[in-house]
Amino acid sequence: MREEAPSGARWVQEIKFDGYRTQLHLQQGRPAIYTRRGYDWTQRFQPIAVALATLPADNLILDGEAVVAGSRGVPDFGLLHADLAAGRKDRLLYYAFDLLYLNGVDLRGARLADRKRLLAELLSGASERILYAEHLEGDGAEIYERACAMSLEGIISKQQDAPYRSGRTEGWIKVKCSKRGAFPIVAFVEKLGAKPRRIASLYVGRREGDRLLYAGKVRSGYTEAVARDLRERLDPFIRKDSPLSEPVKKPKATWVEPVVEAEVGYSTVTENNLLREAVFRGLREDGEVRRRIPRRQSVRASKPPGSMGSR
Repeated sequence: MREEAPSGARWVQEIKFDGYRTQLHLQQGRPAIYTRRGYDWTQRFQPIAVALATLPADNLILDGEAVVAGSRGVPDFGLLHADLAAGRKDRLLYYAFDLLYLNGVDLRGARLADRKRLLAELLSGASERILYAEHLEGDGAEIYERACAMSLEGIISKQQDAPYRSGRTEGWIKVKCSKRGAFPIVAFVEKLGAKPRRIASLYVGRREGDRLLYAGKVRSGYTEAVARDLRERLDPFIRKDSPLSEPVKKPKATWVEPVVEAEVGYSTVTENNLLREAVFRGLREDGEVRRRIPRRQSVRASKPPGSMGSR
């Protein structure tokens, strides 16, 4: 992640959508949806899967973001998490920003500009459930400022002539409006006397190589319903001792296995690497330890379909 967006004719700017990065696969008309870590979420995102099956193609792979928009039309990760927790699916949308494979042709080696042109044509008559992620050309810093003024998460600067590459690449540059990230939950503090039971706050960690270190306390950002849901989600992972590599004294903590990740917003990081003004935004459920569903080969290509790039 960088502090400034690049500019120039070589670059285009896209909105960074605040949701779950997913790939849509269509094989002989059969839809499947995978998170960036390979979980099959076809049923969880069923309305998107239904819309995917109506696209004018037999085989394809789309890269994009599943979102839920708030009252101002801006994608809101907190709302997405709440809808998924409640089993609500009617507000789900998908913004497609890349086309990796189409009807027997592996497009990953093609220029981004060409892939996006084909993607726009493919989605021109598509359901409103699957939307084409428009890009902007112009001064990166100005577009970034406007995105932040609209309370968007940030922008992604992309090189127009770049092929699709998995993992981090200089062809995609992420510039966020606010600091936030995914942190493993290492403990919770229970709200005393609450019925039904709920959490009052969370302790989170950060990974440094093979070590898990304390990253701070997340005191705010919970509705009562979210606090109750978190308490139940974490219950199966309770353990007697701290999972941290370096002990910290937290007498009120109920320690848990660090397998559930929280999306946390924060103002800055202290000299001791602790989060300041940490606010809970939701759970990164695509990172939660659960039964792995093997990623099936959704299309036959000359090369296996690529995994997702960093976004």
